[in-house]
Amino acid sequence: MIRKLIGVALLLLLTGCSGTEAPRHGALTLWYDRPASRWVETLPLGNGRLGAMPDGGPAAEHIVLNDISLWSGSEQNTDNPEAGEWLPRIRALLLEGRNLEAQRLMYRHFVCRGGGSAGAAYGSYQLLGALDIRQQLPDSSDVGAYERGLNIGDATAYTRFESGGVRFTREYFVSRTADVVAVRLRASRPGALNFSVRLSRPENARCSAGRGELRMEGSLPSGQEGVEGMRYAARAAVKGNGRLDEEAGALHVSDADEAVIYLSASTTWWSDDCGRMTDSLLDAALGCDFDSLREAHTADYRRYFDRVSLDLGEAPDLPTDRRLERFDSLPDPALAALYMQYGRYLLLSSTREGSLPPNLQGLWANTVDTPWKGDYHLNINVEMNHWLTGPGNLSELQRPLIELVRRMVPSGERTARCFYRSEGWCAHVLANPWNFTAPAENPAWGATNTGGAWLALHLWEQYRFTADTACLRSVYPVMRGAARFFLDNLIPEPEHGWLVTAPTSSPENGFYDESPTEITYVCMGSTMDTQLVRELFGAVTRASELLGCDADFAARLRATALRLPPHQVSESGYLLEWLKDYREMEPHHRHVSHLFGLYPGTQLTRRRTPELMSACRATLERRGDEGTGWSRAWKIAFWARLGDGNRAYRLFHNLLQPALVEGSADERSGTYPNLFCAHPPFQIDGNFGGAAGIAEMLLQSHDGCIDVLPALPDAWPEGEYRGLKARGNIAVGCRWSQGRVREVTLCSEADCRVTLCVPGGESREVSCRAGEPCTLRFS
Repeated sequence: MIRKLIGVALLLLLTGCSGTEAPRHGALTLWYDRPASRWVETLPLGNGRLGAMPDGGPAAEHIVLNDISLWSGSEQNTDNPEAGEWLPRIRALLLEGRNLEAQRLMYRHFVCRGGGSAGAAYGSYQLLGALDIRQQLPDSSDVGAYERGLNIGDATAYTRFESGGVRFTREYFVSRTADVVAVRLRASRPGALNFSVRLSRPENARCSAGRGELRMEGSLPSGQEGVEGMRYAARAAVKGNGRLDEEAGALHVSDADEAVIYLSASTTWWSDDCGRMTDSLLDAALGCDFDSLREAHTADYRRYFDRVSLDLGEAPDLPTDRRLERFDSLPDPALAALYMQYGRYLLLSSTREGSLPPNLQGLWANTVDTPWKGDYHLNINVEMNHWLTGPGNLSELQRPLIELVRRMVPSGERTARCFYRSEGWCAHVLANPWNFTAPAENPAWGATNTGGAWLALHLWEQYRFTADTACLRSVYPVMRGAARFFLDNLIPEPEHGWLVTAPTSSPENGFYDESPTEITYVCMGSTMDTQLVRELFGAVTRASELLGCDADFAARLRATALRLPPHQVSESGYLLEWLKDYREMEPHHRHVSHLFGLYPGTQLTRRRTPELMSACRATLERRGDEGTGWSRAWKIAFWARLGDGNRAYRLFHNLLQPALVEGSADERSGTYPNLFCAHPPFQIDGNFGGAAGIAEMLLQSHDGCIDVLPALPDAWPEGEYRGLKARGNIAVGCRWSQGRVREVTLCSEADCRVTLCVPGGESREVSCRAGEPCTLRFS
């Protein structure tokens, strides 16, 4: 009896006599005790197509709205007929070592037609608009008990506060099943809910209110005379138990205690009759109740999100922005677990099958001219957006990228013929939904022509993680076409006879060569290019073997790969970025492109090329631990591949540096209060890259075995994960304590035999039966 009473007392102590939950906030919740004062503090919601970002203002709430397809611009002819004519001369100059002269020729003759990203037809990703709520409070001078948060475990958000003795709550989600934005407002006192709501957009919009609804429609400029731009439509309606009026383009709700706002939207990307699609979605939602829609939405979301769990310890019950600010001084292993899962949440929220892939800002933008056009940069950014799909057990979310690549191929074939007089297809640095594949307007950063190769490798990685042979067969022609382009385009350099790309660059970094003051970017055979081509040739060769086809072509690839330049190490011990050890424009440059072969590539590994690991380490030391947000994220993965968990953790720590400087309008690289990554400004690739880097610290499968905890830092002495994916379509779970593996569980979709490796050098051969978990224990 005494034990029972003690147990009851302990339960009351833990849960609190008031009946509130303990801990008050779950490990998967971002929460704040004040409204957002700027956009990078608002909370991102999305269903892979539509997005919403509420700021939680009690009296005035601004919810930024997005549609992943809303782009200005249009498909255009980017061919530059004179480029192919000048290519032999440009190559001759490169072969003579006159890179700067070759670069000057490229500026004049080897750029796209139409101005590239500076041209109107290239377009820009844009916000859809905003939903503004103005709420009349009982006492606007008395707002307390404020809190807002985002539960990434079920993809819902909330705001709650008190005013004049009334408790107000707002709940938000973007339905994955009904495809609408839903906002419910409640008051604890009957009749105390009074608010107005309106739709708006900075430009190219017609907004109106009528018949108890809000409407917004318009079209964006195409950038080409006589070509219609993308049209869009949005519609919102309110269901509630109060009075509904219309006035001055707004809806007014009064004397209610509950109301629900539903909003639908569409563009001509989804339907030629986007207005009809919008009406259909909203009418269907209005026929349902909020709780049923939320339940269906959450169930669909959790089918994906719940595949992976990660526990690194208990989280302190502090607002998320305070956790970020105190990360320097307050041990918080759970913040890394939250960050990784937040990356998975953002991926699930910003893309889905049948949609477009996440762009530079994922799904979320708050301007009509998004930074860098919000496009798909192919020299790291869109690829980094997808590194998490495999290990994060979300391979379906790479399919929108695969479909984008398929659509790019005809344009890439025209680019290959026009600029290089080649077969196959290629892409450079810039890409958008309008199938842009040409060299950009600025050869300093736009000359790199291995964008298509990198994209093709994502098709191969999709197979490696899913073991889906049917998918591989369907994408093999795309991979083959990318490889064919380089078979036609590699040329022998004069000193060793190595086959190299020309012209090209090492993304965005330059060097001094002929001139001590003028920076040269254009070169031949950059290390990243060579690594990408080697990786692509190997992938297409292996794919042809798996599919039992194309043996002659595979033989050509194998023979050509043997003539690619080897990795070269400088006298100072670092890996060369170019064929020669040029004096770099910026030794601490944010791009570390010449380590592609370390990550995400698989050419430089601790088992296969141990002699080059010290060169990789020296390269990273030379670059340093700073850089833009996404650069720090990439370095997490580099150090994880080197097996240095503590250094990888240091980079994660750097990535989480607060981006907002208190008392200043300045921003710096790191992380915003809502955990968005700061370049600055916001780029979502750092979120996805950082999350993938954490996964890489916990599990690797690229080097001939499944490595569990290959780069575990001292800061995470105990923990557990479930559901991370290894190549071969094998789900992996691991539990550890005191820095040592205690238990590993493997679950394969097919019978297989794998090598499992744990820290300390122990390895085991494991036979897995399809669908049957296999658990191994370690002392």
